[in-house]
Amino acid sequence: MSRTSTSSAVTGRSGRGRRAVAVLLGAAAVAALTTITAPAAVAAPEPPGGSWDHIYSAPGVRVYVVEHGDYISVCDTAANGHGAVVQVRATTIWPYDYQMTALAGNGTCSSHRASDGARYDLDEVGIDLEFDGDGGEWGGSGYFLNDR
Repeated sequence: MSRTSTSSAVTGRSGRGRRAVAVLLGAAAVAALTTITAPAAVAAPEPPGGSWDHIYSAPGVRVYVVEHGDYISVCDTAANGHGAVVQVRATTIWPYDYQMTALAGNGTCSSHRASDGARYDLDEVGIDLEFDGDGGEWGGSGYFLNDR
């Protein structure tokens, strides 16, 4: 009994079709993975408020100051397992007026202003700031004349 096969022509086309589909699926998978794993540009967090008189930075921390209203904000700028902390001290007070920490992780901020209570209503004198964002010694310091 002689067998005749007509599948060779079909198989050839079918094989080419499968390869084309496989190539397209592979290219789509690579494109999808590239899109998913591509690093996103992330700006340093900025607390709501607007115009800042002073901005201070150190690794993992950024401190924002508006003199009028004694508005001070500390922001965590690194996903490093440490919160960002600032100590605020009028040059006439020791050890410091207050300390605040942004503990919730990268991109979070903590803020106080004079209207939050007497301890946050800073004297109209020089103000020292000590801040850190990587869990080590104080990573940065700043000074401003609180004259508004």
